[in-house]
Amino acid sequence: MAKRSQIKTLLEWHKLYRGLYSRVGRQLGVDPSYVSRVAHGKRHSPKIERKLKAEIARIEKLRPK
Repeated sequence: MAKRSQIKTLLEWHKLYRGLYSRVGRQLGVDPSYVSRVAHGKRHSPKIERKLKAEIARIEKLRPK
């Protein structure tokens, strides 16, 4: 039963990645599609890249052990 609980916890944590581009876009006042293009290397924006790295680091800190 503990294993099922661990899987559920990990899946809940993984869901935090959903909406990443929207959160970063909202914080910076840009469209999420632009954030996506920067993340995929089609556009360049140091500001968006820094914010993406910070948001990913925040999510990783919440990763269950």
